[in-house]
Amino acid sequence: MKVTLTDLRLSKNLTQRQLAHELSLSGTKFSQSAIALYEAGLRNPSIKRAVIIARYFNVPVESIFFTSFDYEMQSTGTEGGN
Repeated sequence: MKVTLTDLRLSKNLTQRQLAHELSLSGTKFSQSAIALYEAGLRNPSIKRAVIIARYFNVPVESIFFTSFDYEMQSTGTEGGN
């Protein structure tokens, strides 16, 4: 199940700026603008940053940043042309 970064952030009652500060305590700098871009889906974090974010929220990385593959669509050949 995919969980959005926005939902996770709001569940802790944090602003984007506060989340950036909390994540930066890991030793890797995060900015409010980077958090905004991640939430909007306009930018993807590096693997290192994705892991830091997932660990902060205690969730698997793939539940935030990766969508599930649609196996049914691939197996029926409805995607693309045959």
